[in-house]
Amino acid sequence: MELAKSQPVADIAERVGGHDTRPWRFIRHYVQEARPYEDCTGVETIGIDETSRKGHGRITVVADLTERNVTNVTPGRDSTTAKRFADDFMALDGDPDRVRPVTCDMGPGFARGIRGRLPNAAKTIDGFHVVKHANEAVDKVRKAEAGENGLLKRTKCLWPGNESNLTDPQPEVRRDPAKRRSKTARACGMRERLQDIHADSANHTEAEAGSKALRSWMMHSRPEPMKALAGQFRRHWQDILAYFGHRRANAILEGLNGIIRHVKTRSRGFRNMDHSGTMIYLTCGKLGLNTVTA
Repeated sequence: MELAKSQPVADIAERVGGHDTRPWRFIRHYVQEARPYEDCTGVETIGIDETSRKGHGRITVVADLTERNVTNVTPGRDSTTAKRFADDFMALDGDPDRVRPVTCDMGPGFARGIRGRLPNAAKTIDGFHVVKHANEAVDKVRKAEAGENGLLKRTKCLWPGNESNLTDPQPEVRRDPAKRRSKTARACGMRERLQDIHADSANHTEAEAGSKALRSWMMHSRPEPMKALAGQFRRHWQDILAYFGHRRANAILEGLNGIIRHVKTRSRGFRNMDHSGTMIYLTCGKLGLNTVTA
């Protein structure tokens, strides 16, 4: 079980001799045995996020942001996932009425589920997902413009993220004057301004002023995807601004997301949903494995 937290199961199977079916069965058995011993009493701050498996749909991960561990993994990302989480949460002595801040993305399914199953929750849209939507909008602008501007072909890797994360000669290519005059460059500038607001705003008031100015810039810009993004921000305005009162909680959720991405990369994907959920519980949960393996 300890080896599986840091090594691909296929490698473990090779070391002990045999197919990986038996180690997976072993790991899944003890994870399932340990989960009922988890205690969600007193959990009040949770984060909800989804992760995808290429060709196999999506799964939703729910985390206790105070204790910094995953409490539930369930298939899908619609309103029914909140029901499955709430049922599991109560089975582990959690009280849905006590949950207050809930960090999630802008998906309508999550919003309906939160309203229906967590009656006292205050929804917060974390900065990671806000910037993610902005990156997607920038890429839509690039795709539309590349058809008429040959300079933007094969430049997808230049625009997401910060210039400081690019490797030579990418920064110089991105600074090319002809490229800087493009719609894509303007859209990228809007996304960079959004990142600055999330990184540098000292309080809610400062963040609101900066966000209003940015939203106005987007609404009066020519790239349609950025106008659509501004409309999306307007629909979720209060939930986005609530982020600035819960920075610490959001940072914890992003940290867990990073661990989950590392687990998927290390194992080069999982063959089925059960394997994916089992490994997330094992690496990011708070399982008392000693209780069931002693």
